[in-house]
Amino acid sequence: MLGLIVRAVRWRGWVAVVLAVALVGMAASAEAARARSKRAQASGPTAPAGPAPAWITINAVNGEVLGSEDPDRLGAPASMTKMMLALLVVEAVRDGQLKLSDPVTTSALASKMGGSQVYLKQGETFSVDEMLGALLVGSANDAAVALAERLAGSVPGAVDRMNERARELKLTATKFASVHGLPPSAGQTGDVTTPKDMARLAQELVKMPDVLRWTSTPEAPFRGGEFIMRNVNKLIGRFPGADGIKTGHFHQAGYNLTATAKRGDLRIITVVMGAPTNAARFLEAARHLEDGFAKYIKVTVVKGGTPAGTAILLPRARAAFQPITQGPVELLVKREDRDGIQTSVELQPGLRAPLAKGQQVGTLVVRAAGRELARVPVVTPGEVQRSTFWWVTPWR
Repeated sequence: MLGLIVRAVRWRGWVAVVLAVALVGMAASAEAARARSKRAQASGPTAPAGPAPAWITINAVNGEVLGSEDPDRLGAPASMTKMMLALLVVEAVRDGQLKLSDPVTTSALASKMGGSQVYLKQGETFSVDEMLGALLVGSANDAAVALAERLAGSVPGAVDRMNERARELKLTATKFASVHGLPPSAGQTGDVTTPKDMARLAQELVKMPDVLRWTSTPEAPFRGGEFIMRNVNKLIGRFPGADGIKTGHFHQAGYNLTATAKRGDLRIITVVMGAPTNAARFLEAARHLEDGFAKYIKVTVVKGGTPAGTAILLPRARAAFQPITQGPVELLVKREDRDGIQTSVELQPGLRAPLAKGQQVGTLVVRAAGRELARVPVVTPGEVQRSTFWWVTPWR
């Protein structure tokens, strides 16, 4: 228990300590279970420890890797498989192929699904939006099958579309065999992916407000409140900024989690696969998210109204001028890059006097460590007047 708090302190402050305390009950249960296991095995050989969890943390906007450990390790996503199904559904809504209000009727197959479920009955109808809630909050396998059939006409058809979308996203190590992530039956092929691929998938999901609306919900009623769905992602409501995305678990897969949090303009995604306990996946994810946020700092690159670049003398202009930005340029940059920020101005071609005050004349380009960070318009600080003798050089 003390180890949890010590680790929390290393996570840079009170935020992680609060999280560790919030999860301490789960951790205590896990530690008690391990203690019982050790006592039971005291007279026999000790079972070998499994590998450490594989993980990756990225910047959600640009995909920059902020940390990782064995991110290409293959593993079963378990219920994280539902992330791809959810993406297909919300993309169909975005593209007008479905509406959130459209009815989804439960088939005989959907009503017979085991594991996590909302106990759909054959012939029962709910909207696409309600089924999405069941999928993302309740991790309902019956809702997954019902949505898959509504989306593609059949479960195999939906699996084909999931794999097609995976190829489009360049999830090269991912192969879906189901729409729900349940362990395969004897002789069947299971779902397989990597933390790296799941992080890329998460990048697409966080662009979808309808996904985050559900994944950030701690609990929600179903069937008019007859059934309360509870989000098993313990970061929601505990880790500042956490609003998704999906857990996954069965025995061979271990405990998986794709987590995301947003603070200000910065969104971080982390994926943990193969954690040994339920508590461990949340503690690992919280640590990686906090480390990701700590890598960035907000820097004022240029104050509003400050001249940018060198003086410019345009054809036919009476005098040279330096362009300015209309407001301050503030960017989130990695801490190690803040002293290496460079700026340059790219002028629009064909400019000549006269120009009005505030007219855009080019772009301020911000770079660091060889990477372009931003492009911001630059404008004239005042009117650029034409020279009295501009007619002397009419070709200019």
